[in-house]
Amino acid sequence: MARKNNFGIVGDWHLPSFPDISALEDELCLGDRLEFDCGIYAHWGIYVGRYQDMRHAVIHFGMFEKRAAFSKKKISGSAFAAGQKPEIRANTIGMILGGSGKVRINNSRDLKVEHLDPDVIIETATTMHRDKTPIDYNLIENNCEHFVNLCRYDKPHSQQAEDLVIGAMGLLVGGAIAGEYLKL
Repeated sequence: MARKNNFGIVGDWHLPSFPDISALEDELCLGDRLEFDCGIYAHWGIYVGRYQDMRHAVIHFGMFEKRAAFSKKKISGSAFAAGQKPEIRANTIGMILGGSGKVRINNSRDLKVEHLDPDVIIETATTMHRDKTPIDYNLIENNCEHFVNLCRYDKPHSQQAEDLVIGAMGLLVGGAIAGEYLKL
């Protein structure tokens, strides 16, 4: 039986195959943050349980391919931009994993910020999904992790984006120091 609260938990990684994914489903609590390992980055979602005929639904935000509604010819420049549109989606864990990758519960931010009541978390996520709340996607300032943290803590935040910015700044500073050293 599932715990009533996964406060502060960073769970083990689970693969999309049975029985591993079943073990994860047994551990989940409503409102948990789910971290999907996508290789060089993580994708994030909020676990909402039963929703729209799905048994283990996750609401997540990101840039997704838009099929017929969005033609690559309509936007000049990048085909990537033309084929992508930010939206809030509801999918099962398996649909998000797509047969590969791994997923875990990651409520580590609970140790820094007080989370909302699970009912409030679920209501926020499902309302934003149902209402098709328009959100502009920005890798640094408004990504899937910002969305998940907005739902769980009422404060958008992305540690992943913060780490990316700090890393880029370190590279710039390191390059500038190396350049000055080479001038000597």
